[in-house]
Amino acid sequence: MAETRSTNRLGESQLRNIFDPERVTRLIQIVAPHLQGGGRTVLHIMPLAWRIGHIAMEPHALWELYGDTRDRMVLLFPDSRVAPHSLGMRAVIDPYFRIQETDEPGIMIMGHVDAGILELQGLTWHQRGPSGLLDDYIKRLNETGARPRHFKVPPPVRDAARDFCASRGITDSDRVVILNVRDRNFLADQAIHFYRAADISTYIPAIRHLLDKGYWVLRLGVDGTIPCPVEDPRYIEVWREPDYTTLLDPGLIARARFGITCSSGPEAAFRVLGVPQLLVNCVLQCEMWTNPGDRLLFKSYRTVEDGRPARLTSLLRSGTAHHADAEAVKQCGFLTEDNSPTEILAAVEEMEASDDGPETVSAATARFLEIGGEYQAFLANEGHPRDARSLTATLTQFAYALPWTRLSEANHSSNPDFLE
Repeated sequence: MAETRSTNRLGESQLRNIFDPERVTRLIQIVAPHLQGGGRTVLHIMPLAWRIGHIAMEPHALWELYGDTRDRMVLLFPDSRVAPHSLGMRAVIDPYFRIQETDEPGIMIMGHVDAGILELQGLTWHQRGPSGLLDDYIKRLNETGARPRHFKVPPPVRDAARDFCASRGITDSDRVVILNVRDRNFLADQAIHFYRAADISTYIPAIRHLLDKGYWVLRLGVDGTIPCPVEDPRYIEVWREPDYTTLLDPGLIARARFGITCSSGPEAAFRVLGVPQLLVNCVLQCEMWTNPGDRLLFKSYRTVEDGRPARLTSLLRSGTAHHADAEAVKQCGFLTEDNSPTEILAAVEEMEASDDGPETVSAATARFLEIGGEYQAFLANEGHPRDARSLTATLTQFAYALPWTRLSEANHSSNPDFLE
């Protein structure tokens, strides 16, 4: 969940201007209607609410941290007429939060900055930025040993998804897999995001396998997403359907037996709804936690120096997991290769064969967790040197070290050096 670069580097005077008294006063005026009536309130500013990953993960983390101890939780969104957000995820979080929108960019820019957690009488202003909020939540999971709770899908969203499926002949007993593949057409003018992109053509063998097994495959996307050249009545690119709206996404996700996702926003919706997912073409990131039942298939990392397969220990020690763009990862000494069609198919077959019951931890997963635990201890006790110019939170947690994380066996079979 990388912050925008425009606010990641600001001078001291610019930083003072962000939180000048007049602007803070204006913030309180905007949210004042939600502070009346006494009690304890928590406030969080969400400048990136227009992205589905943020509207899923940030409210979820705030709910987990404060839902049992505050009388109300207030989210400040950018004006949805200017920055439309997911109607479906908005409907999911509405029962838990009071949401206020504003068209004042000077107010929203505060939400990018890690200024700490401020207590003002009955108001808790959780001003840690998106990454800091997630870091706080993962720390809570690590310290308490608790497993994540999940949002419920409200009836209007569930009913819309059921009607959409029924109109295509999908019955309640049919098995559905939801697919999301991020490509370079998404935010095409921002190459920083290409690190998390993949090629839909490499998913075709896995799609055909699922169709041959009787599944429906429903693919999520946005305008401009590269179509998949699979023609089958049980393969549907949902966003291209004439009756599609973003209200449908969480309901369709909740309908799935599992999802095939990647390091992109929709995987956060699976996460906060508790729907199992296989993350393929996954990249190392500190704040992306998983649920029991999820599996990870990482992109193949190679060293810039000689192109040899990279080891997880070297990747973590270099700080790779703190970056979400290819250039920064290259500066750490590494490049990535997308998963091959064979790797994706093998991981999907593994996911399809799994169930939601107890499972034995494989040797590969055990080693992955051992390395992750060592890195978690490093972050908690020492950590990487802080960039004094950065306004984003210093990450202290490695979410993939949480004990229920599971690595796909396809990851180890295709890249045995990864865990050495």
